[in-house]
Amino acid sequence: MTTTTRPPITQRQRAVYDFICKRYAETGSGVGVREISESMGAVSPGASYCHLKYLEQRGYVRRTPGRANSILPIVEVSDGD
Repeated sequence: MTTTTRPPITQRQRAVYDFICKRYAETGSGVGVREISESMGAVSPGASYCHLKYLEQRGYVRRTPGRANSILPIVEVSDGD
């Protein structure tokens, strides 16, 4: 079995990641920083951006620069165990 283990994330980062996954499952499209900020209780977009940057560096999400609502979850896949 081959499974890539991603670095652990904080509770707040997990909440952001879970929100992104939920919205993607519901709509089939990505989310924006403002939506994430609102889901976190109107935290500043800067704080949301910091969480996103960390999640992207650790392989949890991907973004397309210059595109609105382009934050998508990266789903970890194992080879069928």
